[in-house]
Amino acid sequence: MKQQRGIVLIVIFLLLIVLTMIAIGLTTRTRMTLQLTAASNARNEAQHQANGAQSAYLEQQRQLRGESLLIRNTGVTTSAGTSGVVNTISFRGETQCRRNRSATAVHIVACRHSELRSSVSYGKNRRGERSVITGLEQPVLNIVGG
Repeated sequence: MKQQRGIVLIVIFLLLIVLTMIAIGLTTRTRMTLQLTAASNARNEAQHQANGAQSAYLEQQRQLRGESLLIRNTGVTTSAGTSGVVNTISFRGETQCRRNRSATAVHIVACRHSELRSSVSYGKNRRGERSVITGLEQPVLNIVGG
């Protein structure tokens, strides 16, 4: 009888160890899943923040009309927004407009091609970065004419 009690005690300890290992594994897996979800949420939030900041920046430039960097810029201009988004406009060149050739038969209107990049850092210690890059074509009067 005493040997059976000893064996039962050993079996119970073994079952307890196995159940503890399973519980630790499930806890680790749950913690990793939560971390992945949090990282995904931060990435999505940064993407939306960059999209929104870029739309707001373009609207701001539209309201500036002739003073807009889309018209005056000839190099690379960088500006940091209040939300931590960095907007960079890079002038790519000036050519005849692609979309409305018929309206520029005598080369009165030219198009300025620029690239707008809106970048935002996110995550732990701001290690991640999301960027939205948009190509812009701005019609302007051709000063030199045809």
